[in-house]
Amino acid sequence: MIVLVRVSKPITFSRELKDFKTDLIVPKDFVKDFHFSSEEHLMIMLRVVGPDTTKVIDFFEDGEGELFDLKTIEDGMGKEISDEFLLVYMYIDEGPPLSVDIDIENPIVRVILDFQRKNV
Repeated sequence: MIVLVRVSKPITFSRELKDFKTDLIVPKDFVKDFHFSSEEHLMIMLRVVGPDTTKVIDFFEDGEGELFDLKTIEDGMGKEISDEFLLVYMYIDEGPPLSVDIDIENPIVRVILDFQRKNV
């Protein structure tokens, strides 16, 4: 059972980094896919454009096997999604490539995050 969910608010990701709780807030416009394929499995696809791409990369770097707190609001029903998830798999694709051209494109990062709900 796949349940597609649109988010109406930014997604707040929280994790322990260097003994401190650190948050990354991703605006809803950068969330390209957010769906539960089962009650315990969540997949999120992000496409971040602009100077904050390095923040996204740094936040998720070495995150596989780590616990993340996620919080957002489901669009439509207004249901809060807030739980602890284990990052099972992550794929990061950076682009466009560096260029010596004058018309340099904004940096882009695409991230696929495959989570397993911890408390099911």
